[in-house]
Amino acid sequence: MMKRIWQILILSLVVSFFVLIQFSFISSLPNPFCQFNLVLVVLIFILFFLDFRLSLISALVAGFWLDVVSFNFFGFYLLILFATLLLAQWILKNWLTNRSFYTLISLMLSLTFFYNILAAVILYIASSDPGTFFLGKLISGQLWLIKFYGAF
Repeated sequence: MMKRIWQILILSLVVSFFVLIQFSFISSLPNPFCQFNLVLVVLIFILFFLDFRLSLISALVAGFWLDVVSFNFFGFYLLILFATLLLAQWILKNWLTNRSFYTLISLMLSLTFFYNILAAVILYIASSDPGTFFLGKLISGQLWLIKFYGAF
C-alpha cells in the first residue's frame, strides 16, 4: 500500500515537471519545435509501459497543471487528455495487442492527430458566438471548411 502511494506521488511529481518543461521551455521554441506535445508523449509512455489507472492519475495531474497555466477554459486539457487516454486504451485493447515499437509509434501518431482535432473542435465550440447555436455551424459544414483551410 505504501509502495503504491509513493509510486503515485513520484509519478505526479515527474508529470508536473514535464508540464513545467512543456509550458516554460518547449512553448518558447521556434515554430516547428514549439508544436511538440511532451505531456501527451509522457502520458502515452505511462499507458504503454505501466497501466491504465496510473495513466489516468497522470492525466489528472497534467490536465490540472495545464489548465492552471493556460488561457483556455478550466477543464479543457483535462477533457482532452482523458478522451485521448480512453481512445488509447481502446486502441491498445482491441487493435494493437502486441506491445512493439511499431505499436508505440502508430499509437503516438494516431493519438496526436486525435488530440489536435479534438482540441480544435472544442475550442471552436467554446469560442462560438453565444447568440448562435454551434451545432448549426457544425452541420452546415463551416467547421470543416475552417479546418480544411487551416490545414493549408
